Amino acid sequence: MAAITPKNLAANIRQKNLDNLYYIYGADLVQVRQLTAALIKKATGSNADMAVTRFDGQKLELDTLIDASRQFSMFSQYNCIQVHDLNADSLREDDLKRLLTLIEEVGGATMLIFDITGFDPKNGKKTPQGKNKKLIDCIARHGTVCEATQRTPKELARELSALAEKRGCTFPPDCAEELVRLCMGNTLILRSELEKLCAYTGGGRITKEIVHQVTTPQLETTTFQLAKAVVSQRPKAAMEELDKLYTMRTNRTFIVHAIASSFMDLYRAAAAIRGGKTADDMKKDFGYTFDFVVQNAFRDCRRISLERLRACIGVLRDLELELNSTQTDERILLETAIVRMLAIAGG
Repeated sequence: MAAITPKNLAANIRQKNLDNLYYIYGADLVQVRQLTAALIKKATGSNADMAVTRFDGQKLELDTLIDASRQFSMFSQYNCIQVHDLNADSLREDDLKRLLTLIEEVGGATMLIFDITGFDPKNGKKTPQGKNKKLIDCIARHGTVCEATQRTPKELARELSALAEKRGCTFPPDCAEELVRLCMGNTLILRSELEKLCAYTGGGRITKEIVHQVTTPQLETTTFQLAKAVVSQRPKAAMEELDKLYTMRTNRTFIVHAIASSFMDLYRAAAAIRGGKTADDMKKDFGYTFDFVVQNAFRDCRRISLERLRACIGVLRDLELELNSTQTDERILLETAIVRMLAIAGG
């Protein structure tokens, strides 16, 4: 079957058009988990607990896996084997060859599923890398590979609206897209936030105001709002966003890193504009998943010059050094850094 989309894999599972080999991975971790669970359920019926042999890929003993693949299930049609988070780069070359040989031989009543949620087989690149590529290519030749790529904000919004409707609520697409933006497209968080919103409205209409009122602030969204407040020279708003970060009990290392990342987004956008590049160019060059992150950076970077953005990043670099080398209260250092960046933004 080679490589197929999550939609096609879901259709194959519903129609019980099953294969002996699967490799399921991708940035959309919720889809990876859902597809894996649906595949196991279809292969084993109601006997998943007894009919599935599960292996932790980080502690995989290849001989045990080979032995398991030669067994027959007493509880279901398939001898279903799940190998979770196997990073092929951790295997010795001879073990990789043995695994590839096993894959070539798997058939009959054995179903071998590799599902990945704990690391990126692409290693930040456009295609799988290293030994993981060899493993994926081998499975693609003999079975099915499915990459669950991150869906666009509009796709996620449509899905959230449909899920809300099933729960008796009305969730207009523009309001759902606002929830996607606040959660930075994190599908794991979106589902739990939707449950909260549906419970809060009790079957009513979910508006943007309710989304902002009920949704738990996320680190990335809050730090970008802080950066936006700085470049817009709004000191009160900047300090309010810093208060939110402390309310979230965020570790100061993550706070500084996230603020720096938000300023880097703005700096990249400003550099792209100066270099005659587009938002799509920036998205492709730096591997951004969502358009709205890049579009927001393109919009807000125009409020401040490239040189002043570079100076703000220098302030954050100095902040990191101060936090690691002095005994001064971290909140004071963070507020001081924000005031310095506001001064830079104001010229």
